[in-house]
Amino acid sequence: MSTSGKFALACLFTAALSSPLFADAWRSALYPEDWKPGYEAPDGGYLHDFSYAGYQRGEKPIPHRTENLIDVTAAPYSADKTGQNDSTSAIQAALDAASEAGGGVVFLPAGTYKVAPAPEGKNALFIWGDNVVLRGAGKDKTFLFNDSVQMRSKSVIALGSKNGVWWGSKSYPTVPITQDLLKPTTVVPVADLADMAVGDYVVIRSDITQRMIDQLGMTGVWKPTDSYLPAPAYARRITSIDPEGKTITVDVPLRGFVYTADNARVAILKKAKPVQESGVENLAIGMKQHPGGGLDDDDKKNMQQGTTAYDLFRAAALTFDGAENCWARGISSYCPPGNDPNIHLLSHGVRLMRTRNVTLEDCFFAYPQYRGEGGNGYMYTLYGNECLLKNCTGKGGRHNFSFGEMGATGNVLLNFHAIDGRLPSDFHMYLSRVNLIDNAVADGDYFAAVKRFAPPTHGETTSESVFWNTTGLRYQPEVGEYAGHPTKNPQFLIISHQWGRGYVIGTQGPSHDVETDDFCEGVGRGADLQPRSLYEDQLKRRLGSAIQP
Repeated sequence: MSTSGKFALACLFTAALSSPLFADAWRSALYPEDWKPGYEAPDGGYLHDFSYAGYQRGEKPIPHRTENLIDVTAAPYSADKTGQNDSTSAIQAALDAASEAGGGVVFLPAGTYKVAPAPEGKNALFIWGDNVVLRGAGKDKTFLFNDSVQMRSKSVIALGSKNGVWWGSKSYPTVPITQDLLKPTTVVPVADLADMAVGDYVVIRSDITQRMIDQLGMTGVWKPTDSYLPAPAYARRITSIDPEGKTITVDVPLRGFVYTADNARVAILKKAKPVQESGVENLAIGMKQHPGGGLDDDDKKNMQQGTTAYDLFRAAALTFDGAENCWARGISSYCPPGNDPNIHLLSHGVRLMRTRNVTLEDCFFAYPQYRGEGGNGYMYTLYGNECLLKNCTGKGGRHNFSFGEMGATGNVLLNFHAIDGRLPSDFHMYLSRVNLIDNAVADGDYFAAVKRFAPPTHGETTSESVFWNTTGLRYQPEVGEYAGHPTKNPQFLIISHQWGRGYVIGTQGPSHDVETDDFCEGVGRGADLQPRSLYEDQLKRRLGSAIQP
């Protein structure tokens, strides 16, 4: 019997044991009571330590800033909270003042604030300074209304570095790594230490070589020269240097898959300055509905200027790019007056780009106008390292969450709710390795980690990722529709066929079935899985009594 067959049968068998007779607490074979990082099962399977995700690696709570409070409705800014007049320049002036002062809270009292990007701009509002918080009075009280439909690849709010933090840039000095790093480690052996210092922002990265492509089974599908293929990247900070051993130690473990044959190296980003300790809090974002049509699933007009799809392509409510130890909490989409009731946004909700240790907490994004092919209608998009989505909900998206690119590693979705997705919440493309879906709930949705052949070929999408204690309330309707044609939707909570190893541990709820050839246990028995949350238990183990709420 093949390994795939054994795992498939194991899932069916554990599902059959979900009656009350077998309703005793149980633990995963990969997570015994005395688990420590590095523990491996006899067959070599193991779980990564995901406890480093989120703001300050989970070691500190998100702060409540009170210093330098700027009320945007007061002079000299005098933003209009009635929504009648444009407030973009007034709010941006307050954000700039807070940034130039070294930090501050830009407060939007209850009301509606009309904003829009300039024709040549990339966003309506830009948070570019450290220690700056854009705060509303509550997501049911403060409303940002984006009054433009010319939003191609633009954001309502962007938070990040002015000059970008380009993990793949060739302009940074690099130092070769001298041995393969195939398991989690914080110690990196290098050829030279001359250009490095404690505290440096570095990116451990490699190239997409033909060797790597062959290893992944993507020969003839991916090419080393494909410009759209992002290389593996771990953004880290140096915590110590050993001159004698010629090693550096970094603040978060690497997640393996580092080969000297792929030109593995440390890029030293001394000139890069990610924004730190800044956030967005307690407000709602709505985007004016485009009056045009041509937004079907397979509409290919989004590259043709002058079409509705072109205008809305990848328009986002909120983008983090070049951010570190930042956050968004208490943020929601809303339906602006004049929109159809089921349209809050134009295309995207939140995009986490070249970021590390960002937390999104208690956020809700729903109902994009454009859910067409080519990357539209994604409520949460993750391209960064070690980010945490906690108690967040996506509803009515093309994909309610989506991991993309090889830089998306170490991320955790904790208590995520996916509701009525057009397509699955998924690992989407280009091997986003080692991520954790922890206590997620699917309601008219499902979760997928499979090889995909959508053009340009997305290929292998993940490896060593974990679905832990997943709840299914409702499958998608068995008969669906796509591009005007009837479809048959999968009647599964999780479909997981990861490259190498993957893990499905514990499911529950009325819609708990799994299709997988990965490691799988506890189908239908998640209610009795111990611990309830893998992330929270690992964080507690790492921090011990020092854990903070």
